[in-house]
Amino acid sequence: MRAGILLMGSIFCVGCIGQTGGNTVAFPVAAAGPADAISGQPLSFTSGTWDVLLTQATLHVGAVYLDQSEPVSGGQATGCYLTGTYLAQETSSLDVDLLNPALQTFPASALGITEPPALVGQVWLTGGDVNAASDPTPILVIAGTAAQNGTTFPFTGTITIGSNRQAIGVGTGGGDPICKQRIVTPIPAAVAIQTAGGLLLRIDPRLYFVNVDFSQLPADAGTGGYAFSDDPTAPGYAPTGQNLYADVRSTAPYTFSWTDAL
Repeated sequence: MRAGILLMGSIFCVGCIGQTGGNTVAFPVAAAGPADAISGQPLSFTSGTWDVLLTQATLHVGAVYLDQSEPVSGGQATGCYLTGTYLAQETSSLDVDLLNPALQTFPASALGITEPPALVGQVWLTGGDVNAASDPTPILVIAGTAAQNGTTFPFTGTITIGSNRQAIGVGTGGGDPICKQRIVTPIPAAVAIQTAGGLLLRIDPRLYFVNVDFSQLPADAGTGGYAFSDDPTAPGYAPTGQNLYADVRSTAPYTFSWTDAL
């Protein structure tokens, strides 16, 4: 279950609240694209030697968590969840327009405690049960153009994290469970939960295209352009689809902060 981690030493048990000395509070959570984006306009940027014009970028965030402890290197070979105390949880989902710098609020309030401050965060890229073998939810949908030396590559792409990722997320034979493919962690998040304001997650889609060579995208007969493959077993998946997926799951595009604007 999406909220199952709070059953494993939850911050919302009476004993845990007493031990930390913090108050339990409900607060809003919002996500947004980069602050320098312009709402209603494409996002123009340079990625390596490519001039990119991003006309669509939507990310499905299934949940957000904050934790008290930074993980110990090598200490989480099989688990999906951080050690220490989870300090906040936002378990409602949101489709975030990454071209929009405005704060887009999750439909339900989050719960958390005011002490101690968080150190790391998690972004869950899931459409439901984080452990489910199948999840057809479009996690990332993108479209745009990339130009280099006078040649333009119109592109589209959709990322899902379901049965197509089982080959890299198997839970048997010492392999990683599928939930590890869906949880971006540990994201630096030096955030103190307060009684006013709310939590903001900014997501920079420009960092999804690090090391992407658009000239190697497979052709898309349906559009006459090019498309990132969502099938790791397909001949055209590497390197473009592979790099895009790795960048989406890296911590670099995600930034947590506390804001009085909520």
